[in-house]
Amino acid sequence: MFFLLLLSIFTFISALGTFIIERYSFINAPFLQNINSEKPIETSLTIIIPAYNEELNIAKCLKSLSEIKRPSVNFKILVVDDLSTDKTFLEVKNLKENIFKNSKELEIISSGKRPEDKNWVGKNWPCYVGSKKINSEWILFIDADVILGKNCIYNALFKAREDNIDLLSLAPKVNCNCLAEWMVQPIMTSLLMIGFPISDTNDSRNNTSFAAGPFMLFKKESYELIGGHEATFDEVVEDIALAKKIKNRNLKLNFLIAIKDISLNMYQDFNSLIEGWSKNWFLGLEKDLFRSISGSIFVFLNFSLPWLLFFISLIILFNNYSLNILCTTLFTFLALCTYLFKRIWLKVKYEIPSKYWYLNGIGGIIVFYISLLSIYKTYTGNGWTWKGRNLSKG
Repeated sequence: MFFLLLLSIFTFISALGTFIIERYSFINAPFLQNINSEKPIETSLTIIIPAYNEELNIAKCLKSLSEIKRPSVNFKILVVDDLSTDKTFLEVKNLKENIFKNSKELEIISSGKRPEDKNWVGKNWPCYVGSKKINSEWILFIDADVILGKNCIYNALFKAREDNIDLLSLAPKVNCNCLAEWMVQPIMTSLLMIGFPISDTNDSRNNTSFAAGPFMLFKKESYELIGGHEATFDEVVEDIALAKKIKNRNLKLNFLIAIKDISLNMYQDFNSLIEGWSKNWFLGLEKDLFRSISGSIFVFLNFSLPWLLFFISLIILFNNYSLNILCTTLFTFLALCTYLFKRIWLKVKYEIPSKYWYLNGIGGIIVFYISLLSIYKTYTGNGWTWKGRNLSKG
């Protein structure tokens, strides 16, 4: 029973420590600032949207783009359809006609078949194809499942030009579209805040490099200098790989929180969530077995163990009262209250919903499973897919 008490004390200290670290990270994190100007910026910008089987998302993305404040004098949107097997291409053509009134500022092209001499994976190929079709000063890569606020791109472009940033990436608000996301995404957000401190990413003296694939704004000459997506053709987690290349060239990398300016619809159901995170987890930790396993254990201990201990101690307490078990129950209860307080604080301070917070215990078990599955898939290639495409074969 004394062992359970020690575990409960650990869960409380861990929950409190995690909250303090996350709170510090959020408070000290730079946010994208709004610019009160209606004048297009004197530069050129192309937005490239790689799209593979995005018929459920592409309409919302393009509709949001049709309503943005014009970011630059010369401006273009290029959708690169990566040989979708659904109605993505047709959907974009319809939107071009009905929403954009056949404007030349929106173009859709096909990526064509991937070359067989290289193991092109993920969205690297359509991004590469798109980058070869443009000549603007700036390139913005966004995912087809993002929804942009009216001022988001303008504010980002202004910031990048003013501060001479070579790669500016934004952290979006992650929308939860299914119960599985409500259980898992808040945990993943916590891990990213702890594992990739924004202050370290933005510090040129620090080797930590991070970028979010849904929004990556490059100075074109810097993008070409690091080799662009051709240099990361076989990288599944290409956003972090590109961020590292920027820093390795002593170029300026900046990562900002923009949860009020851009939102992201990552997954539609449990299966796609498992497929998506299991392709990224192990590679995101640089295939470091120790970090991956210890990270999964941390998640279980921090998010799932408090719930298990709480219910176990309650059952024991009702059947066989003891001071140790009472204290165990109280400490695990405090750990759960700490997590709830963190979620309430995030909701009040940053409008991040606290819905289904009480399911984080199940979420911790799911993340633990994802981490082990990711290791297995990455090493063996079995089931290592994204939207049905085998990542081990391109």
